Amino acid sequence: MKLNPKVFKSLKNEPFEVQFIGDTKVAFYDMSETMYLTQYAGRGKFAIWTSDGSNEYRVLIEKSYYEALKPFYELEINTIWLGFLIKAGEISKKINYFFMIPTIALYLIVATLSALYLPNYMIQVLLGLLAIVFISNMFQTRITSKRVKEENIKAQEDIRTTIGLEEFDELVKAQETHYQNYFNFDDKQPEQPQEEIVEEENIEDKEK
Repeated sequence: MKLNPKVFKSLKNEPFEVQFIGDTKVAFYDMSETMYLTQYAGRGKFAIWTSDGSNEYRVLIEKSYYEALKPFYELEINTIWLGFLIKAGEISKKINYFFMIPTIALYLIVATLSALYLPNYMIQVLLGLLAIVFISNMFQTRITSKRVKEENIKAQEDIRTTIGLEEFDELVKAQETHYQNYFNFDDKQPEQPQEEIVEEENIEDKEK
């Protein structure tokens, strides 16, 4: 599964930490040593998971954020999170195939029949087919988002259970403190640690 592949490929510095989860490598890179500090940390996104689809993930993370929430990035927790990312990719791929193959088949069949028997109405037919493709994509996005969100909730519950509710609450407070100190104000706070690395966008190319 690809996650921010352009960011992944641009990370050339030495990682400050490397973990191995089975055959998968998870490497952590200091965001302040890259061109992405303002782009991401400046918008309150302090941790960005990336992958080129191979058995390697590169986590671009603001170093003081990592230090403040270090228990949240230990091997056991990353194992849970990596499982979610893999599952989310499988869900996206499965739903894409489920919608894509029938839609393409319908498009080709109807377009061919129209060209043979209704050549004077080709424009209308093609516009109708485009509308069907648009609606299909809309349903596909909604279903994928719903399924991924469900898996996301499960992963976060597993993380809470693994860390423990008391320590998890402490991490939430640590995250709020980091946010306040980083931006030097306290009128806006993130909800919980995991939200920094979860965005319900296109799972193939999300930026976080």
